[in-house]
Amino acid sequence: MITYSHRAVPWGLLGVGAALLIGLLRLVERSPYVLWPLQGTAVGLLAGIAVWCYREPAASLIDTLPRGLRWRTTARSTGPLLLLVVWLLALRWTSTAYFGHTWDIAWQGGAAMICAIGFMTWTRSRGSTGPARAASAAIVGVALAVSLARPGARHVPIFPYTSTGDWQTSRVLWGGAAVAILLLPVLTTRRPRARGIDGE
Repeated sequence: MITYSHRAVPWGLLGVGAALLIGLLRLVERSPYVLWPLQGTAVGLLAGIAVWCYREPAASLIDTLPRGLRWRTTARSTGPLLLLVVWLLALRWTSTAYFGHTWDIAWQGGAAMICAIGFMTWTRSRGSTGPARAASAAIVGVALAVSLARPGARHVPIFPYTSTGDWQTSRVLWGGAAVAILLLPVLTTRRPRARGIDGE
């Protein structure tokens, strides 16, 4: 599994992404009131990078090999796990920037990764190669747009701001999104239609 992970995970991309994450969070630390949108952007970048670990361009061939999707997904998860460690350490180093809500920011990143990875593994289970490029661009783009425009921030606080933000509701929203993605395979499983008494 270690050998497979070494070959399958885009370690170079993860390294660049980790450096960008640290840079964004350091900028937020230097001027949190002005550069707070970079916090949400960093959350999106974290999830956007993670999806690349699950891309399998040769899916039609790989799916015929003895190693199943579950085994390959587990092996590829070493990359996102290390990226999550970097995220948590970077938040600890810059903890003065988050108005006493460092763990809430950590949860945003973790939940965003769960959503992104869950979506990618779900698409792979349905025969897709894993739309990493499109998914990554969409995740980062949406995170940046929400961070800057803050649409409906009063009622849907995705990225709360300062100590007066509605952080409790934000926790619930992120948790709900993560649970919904985890339930996606169950909710979309095709059930065979029940047959009538006459077999039709």
